[in-house]
Amino acid sequence: PAFHYEGNLFNEVARYANVVAEVARHNSFDVIHAHDWMTYPAGLSLAKRTGKPLVVHIHSTEFDRSGPHVNQQVYDIERQGMAAADRVIAVSYLTKRICTSRYFIPDEKITVVYNAILNGDHRLDEGRATIAKGEKIVLFLGRITMQKGPEYFLAAAKKVLSVMVNVKFIMAGSGDMTRRTIEMAAEMGIGHKVLFPGFLRGSDVEKVYRMADLYVMPSVSEPFGIAPLEAM
Repeated sequence: PAFHYEGNLFNEVARYANVVAEVARHNSFDVIHAHDWMTYPAGLSLAKRTGKPLVVHIHSTEFDRSGPHVNQQVYDIERQGMAAADRVIAVSYLTKRICTSRYFIPDEKITVVYNAILNGDHRLDEGRATIAKGEKIVLFLGRITMQKGPEYFLAAAKKVLSVMVNVKFIMAGSGDMTRRTIEMAAEMGIGHKVLFPGFLRGSDVEKVYRMADLYVMPSVSEPFGIAPLEAM
């Protein structure tokens, strides 16, 4: 949908490509590695100028973000980047299938490389016993956008609350559907049971995972899903 790309985003993508070209003039390198469509114009420009091999990395596609009603300009940039690349890296076989079926990229050109998370020496039960609460906590953690299915999380919350009241639902994250989701919770009569702490980072992410009794990922499309990997 158009609201994903409001403002000067396309202008910024073009400006970024110009900045990258200028920076690259003063550096030596062997490979150009571009992540998702916003960096593809820069990668394409650099590859054309230098003749260096271009690798594009697909973390999600326009079909993941917008469903079937894609933004044609974004789709065109994605397809141009994948077509011109010497190698395409996809974060899952689901994403690879989208690249072959929707963008017509040859199967042998795409390599699947899974994402990973930093997993330090965490004591997973640390602090758990000190959390005194009579309520169960159900967690949604991610961007509050169409792709992540926040309305399905709220619909499930309403069903749960119809049979048990000692539950709180945390929706951690931010995104273009945040305000609408808050209004939706209020309209459903469960606003007092749904908490919106905003975008969390670092130790706050670890803390909210430890607090939760249940983690839910109601995504409409999930190319890889780093959040459930973190939750595990």
